[in-house]
Amino acid sequence: MKKAVRHFLCLFILCLFIFSCSNQQKKVDSHSSVDSLKIDSTKLAKPCVDSVSTTFLDIEIDSLYVREKEFGRRDNIQKLFTSLKLDKNQFAQFINETKDAFDFKTATAKLKYFILTKETDSTSQLQYLVFKTSNYEYIIANCTDTSFVPVEQTEEIVSKKSKKKKKAKKPILYHPLQISFFEKNIDTTEIQFAAIIQKSLSKSLKENNLDQKLIEQLNKALGNKFSVNNLRKNDTIQFIYDQTSINGQFLDVGHVKAVCIKQKKKTFYALDYFLEDDSSYQYVDDKGKYLKTAFLKSPLQKGGSIVSRFNLHRFHPVLLVEKAHLGTDFAAPTGAPIIATASGIILNAEFKQYNGNYVKIRHDRMYETQYLHMTRVAKGIQPGRRVQQGQVIGYVGQTGLATGPHVCYRFWKNGEQVDPLREKLNVVKQIPKENLANYLVYFDTIKKRLDIKPLK
Repeated sequence: MKKAVRHFLCLFILCLFIFSCSNQQKKVDSHSSVDSLKIDSTKLAKPCVDSVSTTFLDIEIDSLYVREKEFGRRDNIQKLFTSLKLDKNQFAQFINETKDAFDFKTATAKLKYFILTKETDSTSQLQYLVFKTSNYEYIIANCTDTSFVPVEQTEEIVSKKSKKKKKAKKPILYHPLQISFFEKNIDTTEIQFAAIIQKSLSKSLKENNLDQKLIEQLNKALGNKFSVNNLRKNDTIQFIYDQTSINGQFLDVGHVKAVCIKQKKKTFYALDYFLEDDSSYQYVDDKGKYLKTAFLKSPLQKGGSIVSRFNLHRFHPVLLVEKAHLGTDFAAPTGAPIIATASGIILNAEFKQYNGNYVKIRHDRMYETQYLHMTRVAKGIQPGRRVQQGQVIGYVGQTGLATGPHVCYRFWKNGEQVDPLREKLNVVKQIPKENLANYLVYFDTIKKRLDIKPLK
């Protein structure tokens, strides 16, 4: 009996020991799974940043969480600021300081943004708010400034004695945002391509992993002389163009430098050439003739109607006095694209009290054009930059001295403003005889480069 009791006690102790070990192992497994979960969540906290990188858009992120998000269909900039506990004064400051770079009030769905918060902060206090406004442009709001700046705001104050409302300026303090702009470095590579068309140019481009935007660019280069949409089987196309990229990743199709179309009985050329005589670039054919009309009739991409013409004795609708109107007004909805009526160099792209947001272009030694009252200037339009005829330079608005959305189109000839509708501008010109020999030498050089063996 005693032996049976001893065996039972030994067996009971052994079972307790095994059960205890099993529980301990479960706890260890439980802790290891929690640790692995923590590691995974840390990795998920920085999905848009290389794990090796310690900076993001020149921001030190060693101790920051970086989260990438985008606007939904019902999201807007004001809702975002409210959700991040940024006050109305910070919102007003942000909109005011970024209005020339990006129109946040009309920002649509899928606008990408980044929220940077402290990694060790349990309250996830906002440090930076970053917006991706293009493939290479970012707007950064640094939210770490703890200083106060005043905002004067008029408020109605009720006097206790008289019980009358009086308007008084009461200073309101807020933490200012530090706004900065970041651009990634863009690399430009010259690409040369040639192909014998089998079905269409579109299919040939697709088969060779080239962007379909090239079709539009090639047609702009050839002007009214030929459309690449009319290429047929066994036709040959050869061209040279610039392609932009960021860190080796394709960004966009750049400028077309030269193009040659060969058909059974005809050959067409278009070469981008700098004309010293009038200090401008033009697409020129193999005979030295310009391929584009000198100026387009309208500064709007989709036509538009003239609501006020050049008039030296117009009654001004805002100032209510007789004042010379030295431009031609084209009415269009807010946001409609405004284009350069001819190729040239940007002289001004800025805001002025009466002009609002405007762009001025020098086309050659004789002609300049100006486009006023834009809601905003297009991306990349800066003084010194070159633009092509038909390129979007801004968008219709009513900034400055304007009563409604329109573009005021102004035209200079030899330093004086003239009526573009009375000028003979659309005559296709030719390189002057004294410069033609130099052009033909240049043409032969480019022709040899174009004559590479085409792909079949």
